[in-house]
Amino acid sequence: MSTTDRPTQTQAHSPAALRPWHLLALAGSAGLAGGALTSFGQSALMGGWHALVNSAAPWVTIAFLIGLCARGRWRLAAIAGVLSQVGLVFGYYATSELRGYPAGMAAVVIWVLAGLVAGPAYAAAGALLRHHRQLIRAAAAGLTGTVWVMEGLRFFSLATDANSNSGPGTTAAWCYTVFGVFLPLALSRSLRERCYALLVLVVGAGVAVGISLLIDMAFTI
Repeated sequence: MSTTDRPTQTQAHSPAALRPWHLLALAGSAGLAGGALTSFGQSALMGGWHALVNSAAPWVTIAFLIGLCARGRWRLAAIAGVLSQVGLVFGYYATSELRGYPAGMAAVVIWVLAGLVAGPAYAAAGALLRHHRQLIRAAAAGLTGTVWVMEGLRFFSLATDANSNSGPGTTAAWCYTVFGVFLPLALSRSLRERCYALLVLVVGAGVAVGISLLIDMAFTI
């Protein structure tokens, strides 16, 4: 085989890939902007749409999108994922404070800690989505829908709880759950890979439910 037939540079070192500092700057900026928009969105969106600005799923999706820009550099993506989530937390609470909605330091600490877990995981998944190994691709694809499914199940629980008047309703619950299942299917390449991704989705959603319960407990302490 001639040298012209050899694989060229990997995607991680593609000339089109963002430089590390550019990626980190993008992550921090996207986080701060997303946090500010979340705060304003909570006053603008009503009904089931309010779920989009009152749940973690859109936030972790930002980390995943940042990871896509890393193009295989999952370690760099993990760092960028942390920056995106910390930026979201501070962008949200700083904007809310300026708008006259103060929050306790405990809430900031809890969500920063949650971001330190979710940010690296979802950003790394974005970076590894086009990995050459099928199992890694499937795991990355499956992870993308876990928080969407977890929150969809949570919305169902709130909708059926006679003692609860909160929650966006069953329509939002279905939308979140279906979208969470759709993501791994759409991002996978083959039937086998989709099966692996759905298995990761089920396990990951279970883990996400457990983490969500721990967060709820932290807010009640």
